[in-house]
Amino acid sequence: MTRNNSFGRLVLFVVLGLVFGGILGESLGLLFGELGVIMNAGGYDNIVHNFFVAPFWAFNIGTGTDIAPIVIDLYMIKIALGIGLKLNVMSLVGLVTSLYIMKWSGER
Repeated sequence: MTRNNSFGRLVLFVVLGLVFGGILGESLGLLFGELGVIMNAGGYDNIVHNFFVAPFWAFNIGTGTDIAPIVIDLYMIKIALGIGLKLNVMSLVGLVTSLYIMKWSGER
């Protein structure tokens, strides 16, 4: 394996781990939010839901606190620029899991 190939593989596993962890966190947050409604435990504002869904670190380039792009409207062409990143607990779990899988799935 060349150095460029291993760096590309690392980036791929990091991105996939963050994406799958974020999806898993949103799914568990939805599940625990509904359980909070059913059990009358604060609805979607219970501590377990917030643990899985609430970001502990967010970064965005755009307007305001929402992840909204900066729009440049030139009448005939409209350009939207922006990037956003939201990390929660499950995205870090997905990242660590994907790096562990990458470590043991290498070429021998």
